[in-house]
Amino acid sequence: MRTWKREGYEVVEKEFDYALHAFDVVKDGVVIATITPSTIQDMNQIIEDLDNGDDVNGWEDGSGNTVYVN
Repeated sequence: MRTWKREGYEVVEKEFDYALHAFDVVKDGVVIATITPSTIQDMNQIIEDLDNGDDVNGWEDGSGNTVYVN
């Protein structure tokens, strides 16, 4: 599993549903959100976006909530 560091937080990939992985948004050692993709294609897009340096602030978490990193 991988970790992407951003200013003030990090995103940690974790096992979720067989080949499908979820992504914890961790700030100060506390999980403040979990991004749960619904498909492998969505998961791969998240990984690509994170690899490209995207910030998850404002993303949807897969459950209808917006991720806010303050």
